[in-house]
Amino acid sequence: YSPQKLHPISYIDGLISVIKSNFIVIIIFLFNIKDFKYDDFSSYIIPGIMTLIFSIGFIHNIIKVYNTRYWIEEDHFILTTGVFNKERKELNISRIQSADTSQGLINQIVGGVELIIKTPSDGIELGTISKKQSEVIEQELRSIQERMNNQVNQEAKELNDENHTQTYQQHAKPQYAIFKMPFKQLLFMSMTSGAIALAFVTLSPIIGSLSSVIPWDKFGEEISSVFKTIYFIVIFIVILVLLLSYIIGTIMYLIKFYGYQVIQDNHQLKIQYGLFTKKNITVPTDRLQGVLEHQSFIRKLFGYTSIHFYIDTTEGEPTDNDGRIMILPFIPRKEAYKVIRPLVPEMTFNHAKIGMPLKGFHRHFLIPSLCIIGMGIIGWYMWSLWSLIIALLPILLFFVYAILYTRFSGFAFSESELVVQKASILNIKRFYVKKEKVLGMAISQHPFLERSQLANFQFVIAKGSSQQNIGLKFSEVDNVLKLKNWYMKGDTHEVL
Repeated sequence: YSPQKLHPISYIDGLISVIKSNFIVIIIFLFNIKDFKYDDFSSYIIPGIMTLIFSIGFIHNIIKVYNTRYWIEEDHFILTTGVFNKERKELNISRIQSADTSQGLINQIVGGVELIIKTPSDGIELGTISKKQSEVIEQELRSIQERMNNQVNQEAKELNDENHTQTYQQHAKPQYAIFKMPFKQLLFMSMTSGAIALAFVTLSPIIGSLSSVIPWDKFGEEISSVFKTIYFIVIFIVILVLLLSYIIGTIMYLIKFYGYQVIQDNHQLKIQYGLFTKKNITVPTDRLQGVLEHQSFIRKLFGYTSIHFYIDTTEGEPTDNDGRIMILPFIPRKEAYKVIRPLVPEMTFNHAKIGMPLKGFHRHFLIPSLCIIGMGIIGWYMWSLWSLIIALLPILLFFVYAILYTRFSGFAFSESELVVQKASILNIKRFYVKKEKVLGMAISQHPFLERSQLANFQFVIAKGSSQQNIGLKFSEVDNVLKLKNWYMKGDTHEVL
């Protein structure tokens, strides 16, 4: 209840964050330091600018940490911080939904954590405080919330029955784990994940810098002459980057989601995961807006999937986007719904009727293909035939996308629930939404679609501080009108 300072390790965290933000630049500079001319004054300009930017960022973080204070005052949690201008933020404790923690490797050694306190529309992030202090804060916030709730309940009870004097207390159910990921399952998830893309982006400039310092001459004159040709160098670097990206991407996923488990605590879920950086995420299931099943075609072959919740709050990790929270990252599909159904008993998770009208098939690729062919012809005229050949690749991808979309997309609805299944070239997404959670509906149709008796539709639900659009393109007009009647008039005629 008195102003508290951040943990001293916050100063080191500030240094690490500055290094992370300039990591790629630092690596490229280190690999090219052999070309640095110590006797040329102009060679010091770029390193000097980098050092200045680095120093300004570090000093800024030091001052910000030094000026940061936090405390509880009456029914508010207060944070003051700033470098040149003092900023003061107050959160009404009754609105606080969760207090999540993140613990990096250094913090694990010194016993510090990063604390993130969240409300439906705002939040406070404390750089680093002691783990004991974070536990005390969370307990005190819960205690104040319970006291405030008891006051509200007592006032309501006295209003309803002035003669009733007895009170009762609801005992909280004990926490229990509803999902724990075994290491073999974690390894399989990492090997079939898309982390290769992130690793590829990270490694590409590093490998590019390495290519200039590789001693090609040591491979012998014959091999050296082969690898010095531009085509073989490009092929070698691409293969090397892809291989390293896959290996490093798999390891990154293993480290990030190590020990993943989901614990149920009354109407909240607590997600814990991480090896070097331990995450503790709280998910308020009473704010649930919809459920998403995200299944790549690779994982579909092995019968695995992932489950996400849409929450109408601003959430942190493990979210792909604001308000989309991953609950089950990798689990056999049959087991997934056994875990989810008790958490969301009001939802039935019906199957969608898959298969879109064939008369909408060509609309997925016809116009984009004509544009690409036009650019390919221009490239053929101004450059070579290869422009037209290269243009065939995206056209082929559009064609495959049209096949998958038409074959695997669809929807269905019952009296109170909607399911929409949407396929793309990489994955299948299944959206499950309760009717009362839908914020709006949009239908679009241009003259060509009208002539073909086709229409596009979208439903809108809340997602974090924004919204999520759920819909399909080129559906039968009759089915879209049934959806409209279901939403507007409560028509329970189900599309089967």
